[in-house]
Amino acid sequence: MAKYIPPEQMTIQQIQAEIDQAFQRWNDIACNGCQDPIWPDGMNMNIVRNHIIFWYELLDERRSKDTQMSLWGSPAVEERDRPVPPKVSDKYMVAGCEYSDRLNGRYGSTLVWGAKGAYKA
Repeated sequence: MAKYIPPEQMTIQQIQAEIDQAFQRWNDIACNGCQDPIWPDGMNMNIVRNHIIFWYELLDERRSKDTQMSLWGSPAVEERDRPVPPKVSDKYMVAGCEYSDRLNGRYGSTLVWGAKGAYKA
Protein backbone atom coordinates (compact mmCIF):
# COMPACT_ATOMS: atom_id res chain seq x y z
CA MET A 1 0.00 0.00 0.00
CA ALA A 2 1.33 3.41 -0.93
CA LYS A 3 2.14 5.97 1.71
CA TYR A 4 -0.48 8.70 2.12
CA ILE A 5 0.53 12.05 0.67
CA PRO A 6 -1.56 15.10 1.63
CA PRO A 7 -3.05 16.74 -1.48
CA GLU A 8 -1.25 20.03 -0.83
CA GLN A 9 2.09 18.18 -1.04
CA MET A 10 1.33 16.28 -4.25
CA THR A 11 3.11 16.89 -7.51
CA ILE A 12 1.26 17.73 -10.72
CA GLN A 13 1.79 14.14 -11.88
CA GLN A 14 0.30 12.72 -8.66
CA ILE A 15 -2.72 15.00 -8.93
CA GLN A 16 -3.20 13.95 -12.55
CA ALA A 17 -3.07 10.31 -11.45
CA GLU A 18 -5.83 11.01 -8.90
CA ILE A 19 -7.92 12.64 -11.66
CA ASP A 20 -7.40 9.60 -13.90
CA GLN A 21 -8.47 7.24 -11.10
CA ALA A 22 -11.58 9.31 -10.38
CA PHE A 23 -12.60 9.30 -14.05
CA GLN A 24 -12.07 5.54 -14.15
CA ARG A 25 -14.27 5.11 -11.04
CA TRP A 26 -17.00 7.40 -12.45
CA ASN A 27 -17.07 5.49 -15.74
CA ASP A 28 -17.10 2.16 -13.88
CA ILE A 29 -20.17 3.19 -11.87
CA ALA A 30 -21.85 4.54 -15.04
CA CYS A 31 -21.32 1.22 -16.83
CA ASN A 32 -21.65 -1.30 -14.01
CA GLY A 33 -23.43 0.43 -11.16
CA CYS A 34 -22.02 0.07 -7.66
CA GLN A 35 -22.58 -2.02 -4.55
CA ASP A 36 -23.50 0.76 -2.13
CA PRO A 37 -26.34 -0.71 -0.02
CA ILE A 38 -27.85 2.67 0.86
CA TRP A 39 -27.35 5.20 -1.95
CA PRO A 40 -28.30 5.01 -5.63
CA ASP A 41 -25.63 4.95 -8.34
CA GLY A 42 -26.33 8.60 -9.22
CA MET A 43 -25.44 9.76 -5.71
CA ASN A 44 -22.12 7.91 -5.93
CA MET A 45 -21.44 9.22 -9.45
CA ASN A 46 -21.99 12.79 -8.22
CA ILE A 47 -19.64 12.25 -5.26
CA VAL A 48 -16.92 11.05 -7.62
CA ARG A 49 -17.73 14.03 -9.89
CA ASN A 50 -17.11 16.34 -6.91
CA HIS A 51 -13.75 14.61 -6.34
CA ILE A 52 -12.82 15.30 -9.98
CA ILE A 53 -13.72 18.97 -9.53
CA PHE A 54 -11.59 19.11 -6.36
CA TRP A 55 -8.58 17.54 -8.11
CA TYR A 56 -8.94 19.85 -11.14
CA GLU A 57 -9.05 22.90 -8.85
CA LEU A 58 -5.95 21.69 -7.02
CA LEU A 59 -4.22 21.03 -10.36
CA ASP A 60 -5.08 24.52 -11.62
CA GLU A 61 -3.79 26.02 -8.37
CA ARG A 62 -0.56 24.02 -8.57
CA ARG A 63 0.03 24.94 -12.22
CA SER A 64 -0.62 28.59 -11.42
CA LYS A 65 1.87 28.48 -8.56
CA ASP A 66 4.49 26.75 -10.74
CA THR A 67 3.97 29.32 -13.50
CA GLN A 68 4.47 32.20 -11.07
CA MET A 69 7.71 30.66 -9.83
CA SER A 70 9.05 30.14 -13.35
CA LEU A 71 11.83 32.48 -14.46
CA TRP A 72 11.10 31.82 -18.13
CA GLY A 73 7.77 33.58 -18.41
CA SER A 74 4.41 31.97 -18.31
CA PRO A 75 3.93 28.87 -20.40
CA ALA A 76 0.44 28.21 -21.72
CA VAL A 77 -1.70 26.41 -19.19
CA GLU A 78 -2.44 22.93 -20.44
CA GLU A 79 -6.04 22.30 -21.37
CA ARG A 80 -7.91 19.74 -19.35
CA ASP A 81 -7.81 16.37 -21.02
CA ARG A 82 -11.45 15.72 -20.26
CA PRO A 83 -14.38 17.85 -19.22
CA VAL A 84 -15.94 17.26 -15.81
CA PRO A 85 -18.55 14.46 -16.05
CA PRO A 86 -22.18 15.57 -16.12
CA LYS A 87 -24.19 15.81 -12.93
CA VAL A 88 -26.78 13.05 -12.89
CA SER A 89 -29.95 12.63 -10.88
CA ASP A 90 -29.13 11.55 -7.35
CA LYS A 91 -31.74 8.81 -7.81
CA TYR A 92 -30.20 7.47 -11.03
CA MET A 93 -29.63 3.71 -11.17
CA VAL A 94 -27.88 1.65 -13.83
CA ALA A 95 -30.28 -1.07 -14.95
CA GLY A 96 -29.28 -4.66 -15.54
CA CYS A 97 -26.26 -4.72 -13.26
CA GLU A 98 -25.35 -7.36 -10.73
CA TYR A 99 -26.49 -5.14 -7.84
CA SER A 100 -29.32 -3.18 -9.50
CA ASP A 101 -31.86 -4.55 -7.00
CA ARG A 102 -29.76 -3.79 -3.92
CA LEU A 103 -32.00 -0.96 -2.65
CA ASN A 104 -35.00 -3.33 -2.38
CA GLY A 105 -37.70 -0.73 -2.99
CA ARG A 106 -36.14 1.71 -0.53
CA TYR A 107 -36.77 4.59 -2.94
CA GLY A 108 -40.08 3.29 -4.28
CA SER A 109 -40.81 4.31 -7.84
CA THR A 110 -38.76 7.51 -7.65
CA LEU A 111 -35.57 5.93 -9.02
CA VAL A 112 -34.45 7.03 -12.47
CA TRP A 113 -33.27 4.01 -14.46
CA GLY A 114 -30.70 4.16 -17.25
CA ALA A 115 -28.92 1.67 -19.48
CA LYS A 116 -25.36 0.50 -18.88
CA GLY A 117 -23.00 3.01 -20.44
CA ALA A 118 -25.69 5.65 -20.93
CA TYR A 119 -23.19 8.12 -19.46
CA LYS A 120 -19.52 8.32 -20.41
CA ALA A 121 -16.81 10.69 -19.24
